[in-house]
Amino acid sequence: MTYEVVIVDDGSLDETASVAQALSAARPQVRVVRLSPNRGLGGALRAGFDAAHGEWIATLDADLTFRPEGLAELLAAAKKDAADLVSGSPFLRHGDMGDVPWTRQLPSLMLNALYRGLFSLKLTSYTPIFRLYRASRLRELPLTSMGFEINAEIAARALMRRWRVCEVPAPLGTRSTGVSKLSRGRELSRHLRLIARLLTS
Repeated sequence: MTYEVVIVDDGSLDETASVAQALSAARPQVRVVRLSPNRGLGGALRAGFDAAHGEWIATLDADLTFRPEGLAELLAAAKKDAADLVSGSPFLRHGDMGDVPWTRQLPSLMLNALYRGLFSLKLTSYTPIFRLYRASRLRELPLTSMGFEINAEIAARALMRRWRVCEVPAPLGTRSTGVSKLSRGRELSRHLRLIARLLTS
């Protein structure tokens, strides 16, 4: 199977760029997209989508809170169900968020419940990034989000367009190094503005 790894360096100020370039130099299947200034997760994902060449596009964070080996399960589910979107959900199986503190779990559970109530019960997981998309369908979407709400925008727009979607269980862990850039107040505001845009589009 042929594959590529697209690393999006979103305006980092540390050694991310040099480490990524070293990986690209050592492994021909690795490519680096550098953004400056920082565009947020939404801008970084859209840049990665534009740079990707494959039939399928998978997304995950560099902190590996979702396990890369789970990508094989996403692809198997996509082929089995002829899906356009496969979501790795930590909400399907008890214990898959066992290492995540409740201060992080509770807001996530509530926000995903809100999206399910407004858009569709077909997905339990609107906000996590761990996904597989059919590239041709993904590029049809008029995405505008700049922050972490980009994942919810993709899921909601996909369901509104009646894509074939499915989910597989995916454990969510905690980062071993670094600090999250997520601001709960800012992201909640962005999610509410996104919901308003989606409901009036």
